[in-house]
Amino acid sequence: MNKYIYVLAFTAGMCIMAVELCASRLMAPYFGTSTFVWTNIIGVIMIALAIGYIIGGRLADSHPDLKVLNSLICLGCLWLLLIPWLTPFLIKQLFFFFSSVNSAAFFIFGGSLIAIILLFVLPIILLGATSPFLIKILSINNKNIGNVAGLIFGVSTIGSIVGTFVPVLIFIPIFGTSRTIIFFATILFVLSVIGFFSKKHYLLILILILPWLINLPEIKSSEGKIIDTESEYQYIQVDDIGEYRYLRFNDGMGIQSMYKKGEKLTGHYYDFFSLLPAINQAQEALIVGLAGGTIANQLINYYPQIKVDGVEIDPKVIEIAQEYFALNPQVNIFNQDGRIYLTQSDKKYDLIVIDAYSQQMYIPFHLATKEFFKLVSQHLNENGVVAMNVNAASPDSKLLRSITNALNLVFKNVAIIPDQSNSYNYLVLASDTEIIFPVQPISEDLANMSTYAQANIQKVNFDSQYDILTDDRSPIEFYTDWMILDYLFKNVN
Repeated sequence: MNKYIYVLAFTAGMCIMAVELCASRLMAPYFGTSTFVWTNIIGVIMIALAIGYIIGGRLADSHPDLKVLNSLICLGCLWLLLIPWLTPFLIKQLFFFFSSVNSAAFFIFGGSLIAIILLFVLPIILLGATSPFLIKILSINNKNIGNVAGLIFGVSTIGSIVGTFVPVLIFIPIFGTSRTIIFFATILFVLSVIGFFSKKHYLLILILILPWLINLPEIKSSEGKIIDTESEYQYIQVDDIGEYRYLRFNDGMGIQSMYKKGEKLTGHYYDFFSLLPAINQAQEALIVGLAGGTIANQLINYYPQIKVDGVEIDPKVIEIAQEYFALNPQVNIFNQDGRIYLTQSDKKYDLIVIDAYSQQMYIPFHLATKEFFKLVSQHLNENGVVAMNVNAASPDSKLLRSITNALNLVFKNVAIIPDQSNSYNYLVLASDTEIIFPVQPISEDLANMSTYAQANIQKVNFDSQYDILTDDRSPIEFYTDWMILDYLFKNVN
């Protein structure tokens, strides 16, 4: 009996943690993986566990029977097994409910909160009852309650550790989020059923076969979707809408790459990077955050002599860029984190483009600090230029000005250009030489952009009222979240 109880404690801890990690992946295609979403996941699951502990303790005192606990676990696991089918239906209703609210931020925070509550509160409450129930059962004929409680929580915590590493390193990348939830819920369900029928151990075979016999629903439906898939880093989808093809990560509200069929230019901020090689007659360019290769393809289209290196951390994104976005084979691809690449490389460039986002909202903090820009400067030739796309609410945004402050500590000249097609995009430029756009661009279809850039480029000096982003302190997510909340309050009020 005792062995079974400890196995149950281990498996429940493992399943709860696996489900929590899967919850973020399940929400990502619809709401992204911002701190808003993670806050909702962690907060809701902790509240549900607390309720489960209280309910489990009270039930254990009044009905200290293992079969009562196994009944609760079975109900919780059955609910978890339904989640892959409940999620698309629930999110569809939420999209309809929030359709009248003109705020992406409100939808991300409010929508994910409601979805997580409806999907995960009930099963986590039921599974949360496990530890206090098992402690009560073991302590009935054992005076060493402290030792019993310590063993149960220790075994459960070890299970949680396994449930942290195994799904992330093995199951999610290989089998996907839905099958991972089904797999771990099935293990716990079968184990709890064995508690009723102790001699029917052959039921364990269900663990091996049930998750793979089920036809799962589509992760997320969207207009014009060609493919969707999951990688170790994110949910990825490719859409064809009208004359455009889009690469989207996670919630799909942001666009990582695009191309306009039959055209060199996209009509969006990517196009401005096509002006940059003409500033210093660049021959070597590096793109940190290659994604689908929009910028790389444009550079090679307009400057056939230029050599382009692209750094992309997600190998699956590289495959998609080659298959669906006609990534030019001349691009030399490095599957690596951008900062690690620069640390390990000794190559120098005339142009370095930084367009990396962990999703559409967040710049990875380690790619926007004073130390990072110092590293970038060491890889620039004498007249080299660094260019960065920053999504900010205004020219006085704390996010934008903290980045320009960090750049000003490294480079002699820093400037910004607001994107004429999107008021929330800014092209940030830095160099040790003066940044002057050519009067005559290399192609006529770049003429209007060149004129706009010449007229709207704004030199930005260091401003002590804004922070300096460093490796020790780089609150990019904090600034981004407050920028979103500010947008939210303005649109709701």
